[in-house]
Formats: sequence, structure tokens, C-alpha cells
Amino acid sequence: MEIVLLNTPPEYGESKWVENIKYMLDQAGEEYDAIHVMDDVVHGSVYDKLVLFDRFRTGRYLYLDLDLVITGTISHLCRTEFTLLRAWWRPPFYIDEDNLTRQFKTPLNSSVMSWTGDHSYIYEKFMEDPEYYMLKYNKGIDEFIWKEIPHETYGAVCDSYNWKWRNTESGNFPITLYNQAKDEIWEHEYTLSE
Repeated sequence: MEIVLLNTPPEYGESKWVENIKYMLDQAGEEYDAIHVMDDVVHGSVYDKLVLFDRFRTGRYLYLDLDLVITGTISHLCRTEFTLLRAWWRPPFYIDEDNLTRQFKTPLNSSVMSWTGDHSYIYEKFMEDPEYYMLKYNKGIDEFIWKEIPHETYGAVCDSYNWKWRNTESGNFPITLYNQAKDEIWEHEYTLSE
């Protein structure tokens, strides 16, 4: 298993994010063959994640966002087919108060993804018309993948800090997502302290 990370500025780019992931993997006793870090900006947005499918074509990969906490082993998340998270922890829609309509949320989350071998077709699809896809799916790659790319999803393999699922009847998971709450990650017992 090879770990793949995306550490691009302006939101990231500092080595502390990568060091934190390495520390958590080591604390969990996780074995891996290599850690690859992409730190160059290609599209200047979350769409840089799609570049990973073009660059990493020959191994067995597990991609991890930098703003998550690992509390246990995660090698069971490696897959052959392109697989990402199903956002089971959040409601499937919200009410748009301005239009009084239900707006559906993308049921996917790309904080954890896995694939084996060449899945460059994902990036190639995006590169057919990147400006169009970034405009059409302006909230990020999750909706792009949901509507444009064949994919598999994990079952309930993580929880979300924002949705407070930890230690409920849903159980403990080896990963907690900290999407949009990453500043609180450094206060966690499993992470490196600054």
C-alpha cells in the first residue's frame, strides 16, 4: 500500500501536515510501502486531487486528506476499483431558504480514496474541458465524480468531527474527518502537538 497526499498552498503547503499524517500512521502501527506527496499547484483548487490519478498509475494507492485524524489501522481501505467515501454521516439535502426548495448534497466525499493501477481516465475526463467542469461543479470534485466517473463507495468507515458521530451507536472508526474544522485538529490526542 502506498499513501498519497496532496499538500498544496495556499491552504496547506507546510510540512507539518505531512508529518502529522506520518505520525498518526506510525502511532496506529500501520504498515505502508511509501508516502507520496504532491505539492505543486496545477489547477489551484481541490481539482488538483484529480491530477493524482494521472501521476500514480502503477501501485496500490490510498489517498488521505491532510485534515483528518487516524486512530487505528486503515490498510483495509485499499481497493482495486476506484473507491471513495459515501457521506453517510450527513443529511442528503438542505433547505434553500431563499428559494424554499430542497437542494441535494453530493453523497460522496473524497477525503479518503483508493485505487490500484492505472485510473488516469478520471483525470483525462476532467481535462476534456476543465473550465467547464470547474464551473459546473463549482463546489468541488465530489459532485464531478458522482455525476461523471464510475466509482465504488466504502460503507461506514469513518466519522465526521462536524457531524459529531464519534462514540455513538455508530461505533468507533479509525478515521475522523475534520473538513472545514482543520484548525482544531492539532488539539487532538492522536496528532502531533506544535
